Amino acid sequence: MESNSTKKASHRRPRAIALGLAGLFLILWFGALDEREFFNPDEGRYAEIPREMVASGDWITPHLNGLKYFEKPVLQYWITAVSYLALGQEEFVARLWPALAGFLTLLLVYYMGRRLAGVRAGVVAAAALATTFQFFVFSQIVTLDMGLSFFLTLALWGFITSQDLRAATSQQRNSAILMWAAMALAVLSKGLVGVVLPALVLIVYIVIERDWTFLRRLHWDIGIPVFLTIALPWFVWVQLRNPEFFQFFFIREHFGRYALDEHRRSGAWYYFLAILLIGSLPWSFVYFKAMIASWRKASLNHFTINPVRLLILWVITFTVFYSISRSKLPGYILPVYPALAVLLGCYAQREKIRLSQKLLLAIAALGVIVMAAAPMITRIPKFADDADLIVPFVIWAIGAGGILFVSAVLAMATKMHYPRFAVAALGFGVLLSWQVLVTGTESVEDQFSSETLVENALDEIGDFEADVPFYSLNMYDQTMPHHLGRTLTVVKFRGELDMGITREPAKAVNSVEEFRRLWRDHRQAYAIMPRAQFEDEQAIGTSLSVLSLNRNAVIVARAAPAENSKRPRRSDH
Repeated sequence: MESNSTKKASHRRPRAIALGLAGLFLILWFGALDEREFFNPDEGRYAEIPREMVASGDWITPHLNGLKYFEKPVLQYWITAVSYLALGQEEFVARLWPALAGFLTLLLVYYMGRRLAGVRAGVVAAAALATTFQFFVFSQIVTLDMGLSFFLTLALWGFITSQDLRAATSQQRNSAILMWAAMALAVLSKGLVGVVLPALVLIVYIVIERDWTFLRRLHWDIGIPVFLTIALPWFVWVQLRNPEFFQFFFIREHFGRYALDEHRRSGAWYYFLAILLIGSLPWSFVYFKAMIASWRKASLNHFTINPVRLLILWVITFTVFYSISRSKLPGYILPVYPALAVLLGCYAQREKIRLSQKLLLAIAALGVIVMAAAPMITRIPKFADDADLIVPFVIWAIGAGGILFVSAVLAMATKMHYPRFAVAALGFGVLLSWQVLVTGTESVEDQFSSETLVENALDEIGDFEADVPFYSLNMYDQTMPHHLGRTLTVVKFRGELDMGITREPAKAVNSVEEFRRLWRDHRQAYAIMPRAQFEDEQAIGTSLSVLSLNRNAVIVARAAPAENSKRPRRSDH
């Protein structure tokens, strides 16, 4: 007979393997957040606004480079600012909320898949979403899209569970309240889309299914007060402090951005179809197949709604809504991936789908394509002049493609006799491949970040004196203020700082001529400028002492710092 100790050991082994895999996943998901410098513009912007929040003590009016900034709501700024206070102002901390929001979304799709179809559906949904290219990438960078995606998925989960006839009445009510609260948090994350798009999905569902009876279960009498209690206070408070807020935030940044091409972010009608095709890799065609098959075989199960059709309409409505918009950015489509993953999970459970030879061959082919296409990056016109700087990233990209290929081949070789190992090998291989690709961007950081430029200047002078003016001439690198730990005075630049400069014109310099006059009057001053501008200033004899330079920009001082004035560098840099 098998001894007790042998039985215990046999039970411990699967648990140990599960814990080991979970630990490996957490390392791949969170472990490289500090390995890359902030990229301009988004990462620099959304890391800097919370830093200024902490520095100024103003938690109501967001500021960017010391100027009012009303393009987005405040929730992620608050979360990151609190994280700064607790953990320090590091790259890891700034990226922690997007990574955590992505991780929490994985948990949500697991529970959603399990609720709709079973445990296997939940596991497949979470695994597919974790390894979906665009979803993983956006969990590793500082933007507002992942936080919005998490809260919208939470609202979707709350709505679906509120319609579950197996749940007690109190559970249905609490789920509906969760939906309202999640939509409020989505509004605080990125604006009216947090409530408009879920409402639009329900309207489309009512039209398609000719069923509106589920609306009775949304507990409007409690839900609306909950929504307003969470979402409204900051909007009222910031409007009272800043009378210009309403017109800029709602009229210009919502309706104007959607209907007009002022931001020069338009794209063809198929823009988001192309983004979905690439962003869904390596599951693009599997997702599409699951959508088509699920619409045909969708059933009500134990719900007052058809949850599978709702998920399909969620994907379609979001895609069509943003395709019509005159402002298009890849991150807008991020909230559709959790719904796609749940659809895939339910499809896999219903059809008993397993790893197919065709899928593995396709992933192996994708790896080969990545390896073959990577060297072509140096021929893109934007990078052609600096091809030598792109080569290190090309090597990382080839490595990522190689990992994809090897993991697919390994899964093909083992799926017959060791199916679980094959699934794990493929999943972790895909995840590692995406992480290698993301981490590899550090090799080209000089093209997108000012950190090395600032570091080299600090090596030269020790530190920038806090009371000495620092100008940003004819440019504005979003990563500069965060790396400097201070704001800059922009010269002959407006961009997205236009509203803030209009309200507080004294905080900017309007012309190069005015800058030159101020520069001559300073005993000491610092400036960053493009290389072309630096050459112009040299040509007319402007007093410049070069502290640091790269191919894009130069940091200069008004006069060469005396050797004995060099001070120790700040510990946070």
